[in-house]
Amino acid sequence: MTSEVLILNKRAVVIGADSAVTTSGGDDHPRYSKTANKIFEISRMGTVAAAIYGSASLDHVPWEIALKLFRKQLEANTFDRVQDYATALTLFLSANDVLFPAALREAEIADQFNTALAEIMKHISKQAPAVTDVASILQDRKAAWDLQAKALEATLDRRGITAPLTSPPLDAILANLQPWIDIAQQQVSADPKLEAVDPIQLAVLGHKLRYMLPEMIFSSTSGIAVTGYGETQIFPAYCRYDVFGHIGHELFYKEVGAYEVTHVNHAMIQPMAQSSMIDMFTDGFGQSLEKIISEKSRDVIDDVFQKIEASGIAISSNLKQSISAACHDAFTIEWKKANWSENYVPLVSVLQSLSVGEMAHLAESLLGLQSLKERVTSASETVGGPIDVAAISKDEGLVWIKRKHYFDTDLNLRFTARLNKSYD
Repeated sequence: MTSEVLILNKRAVVIGADSAVTTSGGDDHPRYSKTANKIFEISRMGTVAAAIYGSASLDHVPWEIALKLFRKQLEANTFDRVQDYATALTLFLSANDVLFPAALREAEIADQFNTALAEIMKHISKQAPAVTDVASILQDRKAAWDLQAKALEATLDRRGITAPLTSPPLDAILANLQPWIDIAQQQVSADPKLEAVDPIQLAVLGHKLRYMLPEMIFSSTSGIAVTGYGETQIFPAYCRYDVFGHIGHELFYKEVGAYEVTHVNHAMIQPMAQSSMIDMFTDGFGQSLEKIISEKSRDVIDDVFQKIEASGIAISSNLKQSISAACHDAFTIEWKKANWSENYVPLVSVLQSLSVGEMAHLAESLLGLQSLKERVTSASETVGGPIDVAAISKDEGLVWIKRKHYFDTDLNLRFTARLNKSYD
């Protein structure tokens, strides 16, 4: 895990990130490192950067390599808006045979197909246990399978292809399905419990699941925030994506948030990944407190109805549920609104006037609090290590305020010379 924060006002955007990263040695035993770089300049003009969180790799390629190659490919090209940089990045990752060779992506299709088949059998076995019950009559089991398979396919078809994936790759696979039917047949034949399963239906469902519910076949997800200034933007902006990986030759990702400071849009603090302490600072409560208030308020409302009924007043179950839900929703809205006015609104008014240095100090302090919380409450310490802080302003571009490095630049003068030459 990790903890990161973006702080934006009309002067600049400040990016803060810890250095913790979790890896696996192949034996399912997690290992923790506190040396990861998570902030990367992606425009040679210094106006746009990317911050990563979650998985440090995309389809076996470290994000650091992918982002630096993207920066090199951009060279002096610029875009009008931050969103345009993010779009260019996703296109670069989707169509890159150097980073993600065709052979690798073909192998991933096979792995995803097998994962999809396992998810389908898990779902259908739960919905209709008779399908895998070897004590039942085979014909009945086949009928149960057929009913569930058609229902699942209808559900997937109603969802349609999940954007930004497109239908032609799926259509091409379904038009040449035999190799995948053979794989499904092998799996069905290897397990007597799957005797009732139709391998043709299973193969079709496998690939439709990949394109219509792709998030189900990925075990890890990366997060990336692209932030800074486009050419026509005088105030900073950001956009955030959850990036899952390639489905065939297309990249599957979801936009999860975007914001732009404008003449009328206020300043913003956006935490990413682990954020409980940052949430407490900005909102006055974290997820754990929100959950407790929600549960206890329901208990109190239920207790009111019990006391009313104990007094001899009968209330129907449907009316009780309706009133309870309405009261709980109204209470939740009102206490959050009051809390918002008490905490976030005054904070935003202060953020509007902070200098770049003050925003940088705030970012470092918030991440330090999150790291301290993890250190004293979690054995894994998934947040920690040196805190990197960078600021991007319209005039100065990206400026590092705190930055770790794995080597001493004074001992690497040739590196410095190469760097200076590349920016000439």
